[in-house]
Amino acid sequence: MRDLSDCKRLLVVKLSSLGDIVHVTPCLRARRRYFPSAEIVMAVESQFAAVVRYNPHIDTLIESRFTDAGSFPLRVLQLLRDFRGTQIDVAIDFQGNKKSAAWIYGSQSTVKAGRGGLRPGWTLPMQPNLQQHAVEVCIEIVNNLGIPVLQPDPEIFLSERDDARVSSVLSDLKVPLEGFIIINPFSTWASKMWPLDRYVQLMHRLRDEFHVPMVITGGPGEAAQAEELLGLLGPEIALSLVGKLTLGQTLCLYRRARLMVTSDSGPMHAAAALGTQTVALFGPTLPERTGPWGKGHIVIQELRPTFHHAYLSDHDRQYIRAIGVQVVYDAVRSALHPHRSTPHQR
Repeated sequence: MRDLSDCKRLLVVKLSSLGDIVHVTPCLRARRRYFPSAEIVMAVESQFAAVVRYNPHIDTLIESRFTDAGSFPLRVLQLLRDFRGTQIDVAIDFQGNKKSAAWIYGSQSTVKAGRGGLRPGWTLPMQPNLQQHAVEVCIEIVNNLGIPVLQPDPEIFLSERDDARVSSVLSDLKVPLEGFIIINPFSTWASKMWPLDRYVQLMHRLRDEFHVPMVITGGPGEAAQAEELLGLLGPEIALSLVGKLTLGQTLCLYRRARLMVTSDSGPMHAAAALGTQTVALFGPTLPERTGPWGKGHIVIQELRPTFHHAYLSDHDRQYIRAIGVQVVYDAVRSALHPHRSTPHQR
């Protein structure tokens, strides 16, 4: 392997999505430690840029607005023009698809490395062990380049301005500034979503016993689903901030919460990285690969798939539907009262 000690500019490519970008952050910290004087450049899709915008281990953040794969040759040619006059010494692809590979080729880096099978001209193409947790997959790529990762925990840095905005919103809604429960019920994949009627049963029980404020969160395209859930809940059970906050503000909201009840999703990973305990409901995916990173989280899975990508074909949602209301209620009660244990606790 080529000596990397003279690296002056390093490109990191992790374009999407929310949780996957969170998983790369320990490697950003390790690269800064290993290359203290190098310029670290990161390419990320603009919709997820808030996850790393304030990360002190990044010098230059490139916010890509290309959200489709497009033509690979044309994308490479465009990136060749964009990088003209910029010397990249090391480029690392943490994504492993054509869209991210185009960035590596377009950078004309001296050392090209990262996820991928057939990558002509690359110094170190890698096929990581996908039986590992996603955080460990990222770390393996960096370790294979000779860069040690001494601290594997993901981290997110927030904006004081975003946090102040969240304080203002919560105050206007007469919600405590911290200590509430976040309900994050939605997912890009319907197969990962616990039925809304079960969330309704759960939230009514939590409201009746604990009287803890509950805030519903979700992505910008999930406002209609949030309104449906509110309609099923009835008045004064919870409020929704879906579609009302930017991603940066939403991350600040996660940090203020006492607990998040969530599907296997990007918000779950972000909340865990921000130090918020999660009760994570897993159906057609494997928790050892994409579970919340860190101690104290509670993972619930009642029916285990035989392979991680079962979510692609589980149209009947058999795995997530196997989770009953009582087991989730018991997990939340255990989280709210830490002296009580649960067999699902990680």
